[in-house]
This record gives sequence, C-alpha cells and structure tokens, in this order.
Amino acid sequence: MSTDVYILSGYLGSGKTTLLQQLLAYFQETNGQVVVMMNEMGEEDIDGEQLEGFGFPVKKMLDGCICCSIRGELTDNLQEIFANMSPDQIIIETTGVADPIDVVDALTHPDFYDKLTLKGLISVIDASRFLDLNSFFQSGSALIKTVRNQVKYADLLLLNKVDLVKQEVVEKVKRKLTELNPLAPLYLTIRSELDIEELLTIKRLAHERDLENRPASIPLQKTIVRQSALNKIKHTFGLQSETLYHSIQTFAYHFKGPVNEEAFEDFLYALPKTIYRAKGYVQFKGKEELISFQQTQTQVHLFPFPNHGPKMVAVFIGEGFDQTKIIQDLETCCMTEKWE
Repeated sequence: MSTDVYILSGYLGSGKTTLLQQLLAYFQETNGQVVVMMNEMGEEDIDGEQLEGFGFPVKKMLDGCICCSIRGELTDNLQEIFANMSPDQIIIETTGVADPIDVVDALTHPDFYDKLTLKGLISVIDASRFLDLNSFFQSGSALIKTVRNQVKYADLLLLNKVDLVKQEVVEKVKRKLTELNPLAPLYLTIRSELDIEELLTIKRLAHERDLENRPASIPLQKTIVRQSALNKIKHTFGLQSETLYHSIQTFAYHFKGPVNEEAFEDFLYALPKTIYRAKGYVQFKGKEELISFQQTQTQVHLFPFPNHGPKMVAVFIGEGFDQTKIIQDLETCCMTEKWE
C-alpha cells in the first residue's frame, strides 16, 4: 500500500509548525501511523522538541535545506523509513526558505515510485508579512522568488494570522495570492486552525504536469560547502541561479544561565530587520519553567514549555546581520547589575 505524503511549506514564522502540531493531534486521535520529517536551517533543533510528546517518529534534517544542500539526506531518510516502517502518512515540514518545486522534484526518485503518493503541498502564508516579503522595495529577488513559488505551486493555501492585520490588508493579500495561484483552495486562519479532515482531502492540481515535465535537476552534494564539478562550472558561467537558501546565514547561541525577562523581550523586539527569524528556549531569572520563544520581524511570542529537556539555546536566521553585535546585545540580558 502506498504512503500518503504531505508537504508543509511557507516562509519563516508563518505557522507551519503550529499546523503540524494540529495534524499530529488529529492522527493521535485517529490512530494514524505517521512519520514526521522536519528540516531546520541551523545545527540546533528547536521546533522538533515540541513534537516529541505526540509519540510519532520524527526524522530531523539539520543544518541545510532539503531543496538543495541536503537533498540527498531526504532521499536517504525516505529509504530508511520504507525499509523499517510502513507508515500511513509522511509529513514533511520544509525550512522556511525552501523552494517547493525542488522539494517535490526530490520525491520523484525511482525507488519511491510505487511506495508514496504525494497528496499535496500545503503553504502557510503570514498575512501580516506577505506584502512586504513580496515587494521589490522591501525584499531581494531571491526572497521574492521563493515566497512566490511557495504560493504558486501550492495545492492548498492557508492565509494565517489574519487577526493581526486590518481587513483591507487581508483582501489585498487574498487578491495577490489568487493572482499567483488561482487554482488552490484558500483558507483564512488564526494560529493555523482549520478542519483537519477537510485539509486532508487536498488534491494535486493541474500544474503537477508542469513539475513532471521539468528537466531533471543535477544531484547536489550532501554538504553545504561543496558543489559538484558540473555545478561549479554552471556557477562560473552564470548558468546556475541563486536561491534564497544560498544567501541565508544562521547561528546558534547557547545561554550560560537565566536571563532578565524584560531585557530579553526588549532584545527580541529590537532585532534588526535582517534577522528573519529567531527561536529557541530560555529561562528567566527567578522562574523555574523553561520558556519557548519565537520571533519574526513583526511579532514576538513567549510561552511556557513544560519539558526541561531542550537545551537553552537561541537560533537566528537572516541575511547580512552583525553576529558579534547580536551576541553582545544578548549577553547584556544576563547582566543582572544592569537590568535589576
């Protein structure tokens, strides 16, 4: 029997992991046999820690993007899954900078032809950020191309965080999404909440034929820093277009101890616009519970995390930022004599 595969796409901080948690809660109740494949940009796993309580196997692909630099790792993990398990569903959550057409292309390996059925690609769009991300006045060409492809090639669209913007902004974003992808069903959501049974009726759209007819891409090395000889030649002659992934930088900061709560929240709000996403786990001074934090360019979310298992770490994703300055500002949050 073929395994159903769902791909969750969407830019950094749009709400993909929140949607994934709802999917897993549904499969828990319906006794589904699910394997999750999560792709994180940096070396540290943040979002995966929040999924382990569901009891499903989670394959973590770190420090790269499955649409390019660690594409071979996706294939290897799928081969391992089919060799040792017979899941009903596989859910793949891509990194926020992945181009979905390359992820779909990676699933067309001959070994998987009769083992998996791609049910659809679900893209989550942040209503409060899409217009800026899609603007040449606000974003670079690689970012715009990635964000548009995440919409254009989706089989189902979730316009999320509609509660954070005015109705006229929602309507403007809806018009742009419909212009980019007039075929995909479009749902307006808050915290990525919708009827999961309805979501699972997703069907591949007509543009699947376009993906199947795309020229076979050149296999990439599994490491970030190495390219195949052919790709080096293509890059030299300007034949290989840059993707957003290749301009993104990440780093992880390990906290040395608890931090001041007010100072840390101020730090998150003051991060430069070149930081697209910050997330991790932190402990505040005078409190025992661990805090999970998520930051995008316009939003900060802090909420208690009951499991003390994760390391206290902050992961930053962005372009052209001053890592030294960010670390200095972050370490200031630990200086009790300054903030208390």
